[in-house]
Amino acid sequence: MKNLKINQKIKIDLKFVFSNFKKEIKLFALIFALLLILNYTLLFLTLRNQMKIVVNKPAPQDIVVPATISYIDEAKTEEAIANAKNSVKPLYRYDSNVEIEVQSNIANFINSILSIKEDSTITNNKKLELIKERCNDDPEISNILMEIKTDRLNVLKNFLTNELNSLYKKGIRDSEVSDAIKSIQRDAESLGLTGNDEVLALWISQKFVKPNFVFDAEATNKAIQDAIKNVKPVQVVLQEGTKIIEKGHIVTEDDIKMLQKIGIYKAFNYATVGLLFFLSLIESALAFSIIDEKKKKFQKILEYFALLTLVLLSSYFLGNVSIYLIPVLLFLIVMNEFFSFKDVLISIIIFILLLLPFLTQPLLFLILFSAISVPIVYYINMTKKISSYFISGIIGGISVTFTVFFVNKNFYLPNQLSFSNSFYSFLNFAFSPIIAIAVVYIFEHIFNEATLLRLLELNDLNTPLLKEMSIKAPGTFAHSLFVANISSQAAEAINANSILTRVGALYHDIGKLLYPFYFTENQADVPNIHNTIAPSLSKVIILNHVKDGIELAKRYRLPDDIIHFIETHHGKSVMMYFYLKAKESDTNVSMEDFRYPGPLPDTKETVIVSLADAVEAASKSLDKEDIDYRKIEELVNRLIDDRIKQGELSNAEITFSELEKVKVSFVKSLLSIYHKRERYPNGK
Repeated sequence: MKNLKINQKIKIDLKFVFSNFKKEIKLFALIFALLLILNYTLLFLTLRNQMKIVVNKPAPQDIVVPATISYIDEAKTEEAIANAKNSVKPLYRYDSNVEIEVQSNIANFINSILSIKEDSTITNNKKLELIKERCNDDPEISNILMEIKTDRLNVLKNFLTNELNSLYKKGIRDSEVSDAIKSIQRDAESLGLTGNDEVLALWISQKFVKPNFVFDAEATNKAIQDAIKNVKPVQVVLQEGTKIIEKGHIVTEDDIKMLQKIGIYKAFNYATVGLLFFLSLIESALAFSIIDEKKKKFQKILEYFALLTLVLLSSYFLGNVSIYLIPVLLFLIVMNEFFSFKDVLISIIIFILLLLPFLTQPLLFLILFSAISVPIVYYINMTKKISSYFISGIIGGISVTFTVFFVNKNFYLPNQLSFSNSFYSFLNFAFSPIIAIAVVYIFEHIFNEATLLRLLELNDLNTPLLKEMSIKAPGTFAHSLFVANISSQAAEAINANSILTRVGALYHDIGKLLYPFYFTENQADVPNIHNTIAPSLSKVIILNHVKDGIELAKRYRLPDDIIHFIETHHGKSVMMYFYLKAKESDTNVSMEDFRYPGPLPDTKETVIVSLADAVEAASKSLDKEDIDYRKIEELVNRLIDDRIKQGELSNAEITFSELEKVKVSFVKSLLSIYHKRERYPNGK
């Protein structure tokens, strides 16, 4: 029996896992299909406006540049680099040891010949043999040396010494060795060294003379590289309206390459289809990581792709004016309102991948815009103020203007084009935050989302619902405001969403508006109605304030995230007062009849509001004249610990360490409100 139960449990678990896997596959397939449609739609728009051009056939009309663009002419740049290389002359390194070595070798050679000739202990045949060894077995030179007189050899040695001194002072390069030898020959003739003397001078020079200026390959290569670095890429600027190909001109392959290079013409082939399919897969994987962790997946897909489509179409049309008008910052700001900051970072990659195949200019500007946009979005995300939108527009506009101008000049663009690109970039970043406010306003009302802007709007105490509450249910209004204050402080303590927590707290009890006097906080001047009615009826009225609140919130189109605070602020707790009162007359009454239906709070923000609601209500029972830190701390600890024991926080994404911080925050907030006041003379 036990094994049967285990097997059944395994089957149930596998069925659950398989069911989840099927859902994820369907979700991924939907995302992939939508991204594939987006990619091919952009391709269609690009090809639709592209005239039909066929190689070896006349152009159907004049082809002109639709907007001022620039590109690097690689052929001319390569030509400039080749010219720079050729302009560098070979560099030589002076070696002072060469002259010493050559002079020494010549002197040693002549001295060795003299020594052999003057040696009386050996025969002439032996002398000739030894001389041949030193002359590399050259018979002619050996015989001349054998016959020449000693004084003529000394004259020859002195002549060569003087000649080489003169030549080495001027310097001898590799290519100049033969010229140096010819110079020695001419000088020998002019000094009367003829016949065998001239032959010996020429032979010795050829044997020993070598250059003292040696080719320096390393220095020459460095000079070539420096020359190449100084070559500016040949930047070609085509002004708007410039005619590239005239009507009737026979189109060549080079024409097609030129049009592709400047982005006017895009080839459509199987490679393009395959590339877009592959990019769609990558984009889908990234988008899936964003959507899969969201609760309302289908709505989030609609939001994501509605925004993506809007921005991509804007990019397509604005890009025809200038690529520096592509609204990267606008996209990221709006994304940040509907998704997390982490999702914003992932979406940058998706956005770049979507535009990549259709850009007419380098990718650098898109990466540059993204790098400047991320800190701006982070600033808006952290400050949570309307003013941050306008401040970020000013700062972003100035930053991107100088950055784009600097980068353009670094790529050697003309001043006029650099100023133009910088101006478009300024307009883009300065006005994107303002336009983002309008886009967010439209999207948040269409999808009923609790964006920062919507929360700031709902946080206004003069909104119709809160104003009505302050008039019809002033006690509930004061209670909600109290809960909002201590909740938002607790949310800040654990880095939760403080503005969402505050707004959720302000509206959590709007259901009491229908029957305000049935709730204690609104019974200041009237008897407690619950003393005159049955506990079962009281239970229904109290329970219904949650249901009434949800209906009222939907009627006023409050965001679902705010409605979630209304339905979870009591969780599944028991109305203990009315349960005990009912038990007095009927011992068989069930506790479950007096339990709120839930659901349980499941986020840090809803947990905080639920606890703050209970803490505020319980704090009313404290004796204001005998209150201190210990009593407030005991009250807060008891209430939160009871909620934990009752399982009210079992679904919550909150840790025990975070709960401790929430407790400390609640105690500080209550103590600041209920602190003892010193008595002054005359009761003041």
